[in-house]
Amino acid sequence: MEIKNKTGFNFFRFFNDLILIGVSFYIAAEFTKKNSGVIFSLSDVGLLFFLVLGWYFSAINNRYYDNFNSQTITSELYKTLNNIFIQFCLLVLFLFAAVHLNYTRKFVIVYIASLCILMPFERIFYRRIMLFLHRKGIHKKKIIIVGAGRTGMDFFDKINKNSNLGYEVVGFLDDESKSHLNGKYLGNIEKIKQYVEIDIPDSQLDEVVVALPNSAHHKIKYIANTIRNYPIKLKIIPSYHDMMDTHFRLNVFAGYPIITVRDEPLDDIHLRAVKRAFDVVFSLFVLIFICSWLFPLIALAIKLDSPGPIFFIQERWGRKNKKIKCFKFRSMDFKSNNVDPKTGKYQQAKKNDSRITKVGRFLRKSNLDEFPQFVNVLLGNMSVVGPRPHPSSLNIESKEIIDNYMVRHLVKPGITGWAQVNGLRGATTDPALMKARVTCDIWYIENWTLLLDLKIVFLTIWNTITGDKNAF
Repeated sequence: MEIKNKTGFNFFRFFNDLILIGVSFYIAAEFTKKNSGVIFSLSDVGLLFFLVLGWYFSAINNRYYDNFNSQTITSELYKTLNNIFIQFCLLVLFLFAAVHLNYTRKFVIVYIASLCILMPFERIFYRRIMLFLHRKGIHKKKIIIVGAGRTGMDFFDKINKNSNLGYEVVGFLDDESKSHLNGKYLGNIEKIKQYVEIDIPDSQLDEVVVALPNSAHHKIKYIANTIRNYPIKLKIIPSYHDMMDTHFRLNVFAGYPIITVRDEPLDDIHLRAVKRAFDVVFSLFVLIFICSWLFPLIALAIKLDSPGPIFFIQERWGRKNKKIKCFKFRSMDFKSNNVDPKTGKYQQAKKNDSRITKVGRFLRKSNLDEFPQFVNVLLGNMSVVGPRPHPSSLNIESKEIIDNYMVRHLVKPGITGWAQVNGLRGATTDPALMKARVTCDIWYIENWTLLLDLKIVFLTIWNTITGDKNAF
């Protein structure tokens, strides 16, 4: 398993969660199932396995077990509730697919309510225990920071402000005397040997953290060679750490440690499979239960309103810049020009655009013109949620003036997206608007979860019902 965000998957905590899932399931089955007697029937085992599998993937998906000590309790509880919400969705999906089985709405309520009580309590209890142990000096690690520059001081401040991290900074080693360290300055780097050789149990170091610039390679090597013969961990903060945010990946390739600066959840094939499954199920539902009767009505309205084809098919860019044919209901006059004859640039649709037909104005306002793209989703070149695909000419123009513009093509484009539900839809003739849209798209790519997709779908429906001022 690859190491993500500096920590691996904590199997001990995962095992504890499995126990709580089992307890919650038992409580729900005991108090709600009508057929008394055998509680864990074959269907129960299947459902429980399904829920455990769902917890496993949703936990990995939102990095539930990563960096426990460095997360705030608010962040921890938020992720817990996210996972419980996914459990609710999976349970409803299972019961919908298996209507003949003996499960009731009360079973769902009791199971979810039990999780909402047990899971947060476990998180708070575990955190309190760790904090208590740290305050008592138990499981608290003593460290020396080598390098009292900006990086070393920032790291020191983070440790001081977060007692739950469980670290105690003994002091700093630096070749330059640092009077502002208030007694924490221990001397130059060569004194590292003096401190690692201390064999008094209460004074023995646990870790040495190096916060030196890359140019000090020989000093870092000296520290590593000194520490290698002692039971002390060496950790090195790369001087280019400011290039990375929380979304990076560290793994070993051919014996070399490799840092991937931008790590996207959808790089993992099993998460892409989860997203693809949602796309297929949701698209089939829309096409079968909505589009089957809606498409003929829209097609007739378009034909009666203006001459020309029913569908508008345009080349756009998909994942990894692959050209795709994007389907839409035609909402503009068939003979309208998409290129401005004066500037030679692509003409985006704007408010009160004379090219938009009467029926097209309604279709665009209600987002119905995008519904044929559910066919694109089934074909696999689009997703229900993702960065909106732009026409090829607009991509060519924008990539030259907007930083990181092409990053949005790391994933499949979507029918709706994070930018759109945040009001960044419609024309983006102002580069600042396009930059804001790209920022939203990149945030979505780096923070994708199935829950986020469900949220965006809900907000899209809500905005359609309540009205979106940027829809025209």
